[in-house]
Amino acid sequence: MRWYEKVNIDAKAAYFLALSDKIIDKLTPYENWYSIARSTLDLCWEWVEDKKVDEDDIYMKVNDEDEGFFMVGLAEIDPFQGNSQAESAYWCIFGAVSYVIWLGHILNNKENELPQELESLDDEFNEQRFMEEIRKVEGYREEWSECLKQYLLENYPAGSDRKIKREELLRLIA
Repeated sequence: MRWYEKVNIDAKAAYFLALSDKIIDKLTPYENWYSIARSTLDLCWEWVEDKKVDEDDIYMKVNDEDEGFFMVGLAEIDPFQGNSQAESAYWCIFGAVSYVIWLGHILNNKENELPQELESLDDEFNEQRFMEEIRKVEGYREEWSECLKQYLLENYPAGSDRKIKREELLRLIA
Protein backbone atom coordinates (compact mmCIF):
# COMPACT_ATOMS: atom_id res chain seq x y z
CA MET A 1 0.00 0.00 0.00
CA ARG A 2 1.38 3.41 -1.02
CA TRP A 3 1.85 6.12 1.65
CA TYR A 4 -0.85 8.35 0.17
CA GLU A 5 -3.44 5.60 0.61
CA LYS A 6 -2.85 5.74 4.38
CA VAL A 7 -3.39 9.49 4.96
CA ASN A 8 -6.38 11.80 4.74
CA ILE A 9 -7.09 13.99 1.72
CA ASP A 10 -5.74 17.15 3.34
CA ALA A 11 -2.44 15.41 4.11
CA LYS A 12 -2.11 14.34 0.48
CA ALA A 13 -2.51 17.93 -0.69
CA ALA A 14 -0.33 19.40 2.07
CA TYR A 15 2.58 17.13 1.14
CA PHE A 16 2.82 18.55 -2.37
CA LEU A 17 2.09 22.11 -1.27
CA ALA A 18 4.81 22.05 1.40
CA LEU A 19 7.39 20.76 -1.06
CA SER A 20 6.27 23.39 -3.58
CA ASP A 21 6.71 26.08 -0.93
CA LYS A 22 10.31 24.94 -0.49
CA ILE A 23 11.18 25.49 -4.15
CA ILE A 24 9.04 28.48 -5.11
CA ASP A 25 12.08 30.73 -4.71
CA LYS A 26 13.30 29.43 -8.09
CA LEU A 27 10.62 31.68 -9.61
CA THR A 28 11.80 34.90 -7.90
CA PRO A 29 13.73 36.12 -10.96
CA TYR A 30 10.35 36.24 -12.70
CA GLU A 31 8.41 38.64 -10.47
CA ASN A 32 5.08 38.19 -12.24
CA TRP A 33 5.41 34.41 -12.16
CA TYR A 34 6.47 34.39 -8.55
CA SER A 35 3.55 36.54 -7.38
CA ILE A 36 1.02 34.46 -9.33
CA ALA A 37 2.52 31.22 -8.01
CA ARG A 38 2.64 32.53 -4.44
CA SER A 39 -1.00 33.66 -4.44
CA THR A 40 -2.05 30.36 -6.03
CA LEU A 41 -0.24 28.30 -3.39
CA ASP A 42 -1.73 30.49 -0.66
CA LEU A 43 -5.20 29.84 -2.03
CA CYS A 44 -4.55 26.09 -2.05
CA TRP A 45 -3.34 26.23 1.56
CA GLU A 46 -6.61 27.98 2.47
CA TRP A 47 -8.42 24.98 1.01
CA VAL A 48 -6.27 22.54 3.00
CA GLU A 49 -6.38 24.39 6.32
CA ASP A 50 -9.93 25.67 6.54
CA LYS A 51 -11.83 24.97 3.31
CA LYS A 52 -12.31 28.75 3.04
CA VAL A 53 -12.37 28.35 -0.73
CA ASP A 54 -13.62 25.47 -2.80
CA GLU A 55 -11.95 23.64 -5.64
CA ASP A 56 -14.05 25.40 -8.27
CA ASP A 57 -12.96 28.82 -6.98
CA ILE A 58 -9.32 27.72 -7.15
CA TYR A 59 -9.80 26.41 -10.67
CA MET A 60 -11.49 29.63 -11.83
CA LYS A 61 -8.61 31.69 -10.45
CA VAL A 62 -5.82 29.57 -11.93
CA ASN A 63 -7.61 29.22 -15.24
CA ASP A 64 -8.23 32.99 -15.62
CA GLU A 65 -7.52 33.92 -19.21
CA ASP A 66 -5.27 36.87 -18.38
CA GLU A 67 -3.54 36.18 -15.08
CA GLY A 68 -4.25 32.60 -14.16
CA PHE A 69 -1.34 30.37 -13.20
CA PHE A 70 -2.42 27.67 -15.68
CA MET A 71 -3.12 29.99 -18.59
CA VAL A 72 0.00 32.11 -18.32
CA GLY A 73 2.16 28.99 -18.29
CA LEU A 74 0.48 27.46 -21.28
CA ALA A 75 0.19 30.64 -23.34
CA GLU A 76 3.78 31.82 -23.24
CA ILE A 77 6.50 30.28 -25.36
CA ASP A 78 9.55 29.51 -23.22
CA PRO A 79 8.53 31.84 -20.38
CA PHE A 80 11.67 30.98 -18.40
CA GLN A 81 14.12 31.54 -21.28
CA GLY A 82 15.84 28.23 -20.76
CA ASN A 83 16.02 28.44 -16.95
CA SER A 84 15.41 24.76 -16.20
CA GLN A 85 15.29 25.38 -12.43
CA ALA A 86 12.40 27.82 -12.75
CA GLU A 87 10.67 25.59 -15.25
CA SER A 88 10.86 22.53 -12.97
CA ALA A 89 9.62 24.59 -10.02
CA TYR A 90 6.73 25.86 -12.15
CA TRP A 91 5.71 22.33 -13.15
CA CYS A 92 5.89 21.16 -9.53
CA ILE A 93 3.61 23.98 -8.42
CA PHE A 94 1.35 23.36 -11.42
CA GLY A 95 1.08 19.70 -10.38
CA ALA A 96 0.40 20.52 -6.73
CA VAL A 97 -2.34 23.01 -7.63
CA SER A 98 -3.93 20.64 -10.14
CA TYR A 99 -3.88 17.93 -7.48
CA VAL A 100 -5.62 20.14 -4.91
CA ILE A 101 -8.39 20.89 -7.41
CA TRP A 102 -8.69 17.20 -8.26
CA LEU A 103 -8.79 16.20 -4.57
CA GLY A 104 -11.47 18.80 -3.89
CA HIS A 105 -13.66 17.24 -6.54
CA ILE A 106 -13.05 13.77 -5.06
CA LEU A 107 -13.80 14.98 -1.52
CA ASN A 108 -17.06 16.58 -2.62
CA ASN A 109 -18.14 13.65 -4.82
CA LYS A 110 -17.90 15.79 -7.94
CA GLU A 111 -15.61 13.59 -10.04
CA ASN A 112 -18.05 13.94 -12.94
CA GLU A 113 -17.55 17.74 -12.82
CA LEU A 114 -13.76 17.69 -13.11
CA PRO A 115 -12.28 20.09 -15.65
CA GLN A 116 -11.34 18.03 -18.69
CA GLU A 117 -7.61 18.70 -18.34
CA LEU A 118 -7.64 17.18 -14.83
CA GLU A 119 -9.63 14.03 -15.62
CA SER A 120 -6.53 11.88 -16.08
CA LEU A 121 -5.04 12.81 -12.69
CA ASP A 122 -4.78 10.32 -9.87
CA ASP A 123 -2.62 9.88 -6.78
CA GLU A 124 0.02 7.72 -8.40
CA PHE A 125 0.38 9.79 -11.57
CA ASN A 126 0.63 13.04 -9.63
CA GLU A 127 3.28 11.74 -7.25
CA GLN A 128 5.35 10.26 -10.06
CA ARG A 129 5.25 13.41 -12.19
CA PHE A 130 5.81 15.77 -9.25
CA MET A 131 8.77 13.83 -7.85
CA GLU A 132 10.32 13.57 -11.29
CA GLU A 133 10.31 17.38 -11.59
CA ILE A 134 11.29 18.28 -8.04
CA ARG A 135 14.36 16.05 -8.20
CA LYS A 136 15.63 18.32 -10.99
CA VAL A 137 15.53 21.38 -8.70
CA GLU A 138 18.88 22.33 -7.19
CA GLY A 139 18.68 22.37 -3.41
CA TYR A 140 15.85 19.83 -3.18
CA ARG A 141 16.57 17.22 -0.54
CA GLU A 142 14.96 13.79 -0.48
CA GLU A 143 14.78 13.95 3.32
CA TRP A 144 12.12 16.68 3.02
CA SER A 145 9.86 14.22 1.27
CA GLU A 146 10.57 11.40 3.71
CA CYS A 147 10.15 13.62 6.76
CA LEU A 148 6.79 14.92 5.51
CA LYS A 149 5.53 11.45 4.63
CA GLN A 150 6.46 10.07 8.05
CA TYR A 151 4.88 12.98 9.90
CA LEU A 152 1.69 12.88 7.85
CA LEU A 153 1.38 9.10 8.25
CA GLU A 154 1.75 9.41 12.03
CA ASN A 155 -0.52 12.43 12.51
CA TYR A 156 -3.07 12.47 9.68
CA PRO A 157 -4.15 8.89 8.98
CA ALA A 158 -6.94 8.15 6.52
CA GLY A 159 -10.25 8.97 8.16
CA SER A 160 -8.72 11.56 10.49
CA ASP A 161 -10.33 15.00 10.58
CA ARG A 162 -7.42 16.69 12.35
CA LYS A 163 -6.67 20.10 10.82
CA ILE A 164 -3.35 20.60 9.07
CA LYS A 165 -1.41 23.80 9.63
CA ARG A 166 0.93 25.00 6.91
CA GLU A 167 3.53 26.44 9.29
CA GLU A 168 3.70 23.17 11.20
CA LEU A 169 4.72 21.28 8.06
CA LEU A 170 7.09 23.96 6.79
CA ARG A 171 8.93 23.96 10.13
CA LEU A 172 9.57 20.23 9.71
CA ILE A 173 11.49 20.79 6.51
CA ALA A 174 13.07 24.17 7.29
